Amino acid sequence: MMRTTDEKFQTIIEKNTFYFYNPIFQEKYESYLTSVKETLLVLKNRIEIEGLQKSHFLDLLAEKEHGLAAILALTGFSNEFFKRLITIIRAVDDSELSRLVLKDKWSEMVPVENISEWGDKTIHGLIRTNEHFRMGIVNSFAR
Repeated sequence: MMRTTDEKFQTIIEKNTFYFYNPIFQEKYESYLTSVKETLLVLKNRIEIEGLQKSHFLDLLAEKEHGLAAILALTGFSNEFFKRLITIIRAVDDSELSRLVLKDKWSEMVPVENISEWGDKTIHGLIRTNEHFRMGIVNSFAR
């Protein structure tokens, strides 16, 4: 049986995926990506001039708005994976890991069954306010 043109168009509308173009979102996301890229280029130049040092990554986290995003992009870790890594660090009672990430300086002692995954806001807040948390992040990537 031959389908009409209207039926064919209806099938296309029902079965295909269409992408909504939002110029405001597009502009904001492009500026975010440009910021991360520029942050990585500055880091690259600094490493080429001064050599690879932990302090470069600490400064990146402390001073750049998208410092964590740049480090995650550099390492290939997703933001979701990083949040789960933080959750595991908080939940696991391992003295060597705790020393490495300076856990006692930024994580409250909470029973494991009460631990929930921190959101971006909590993590970024700790990055801004707690130098030990920043050092723990850098240590987890550097060692």
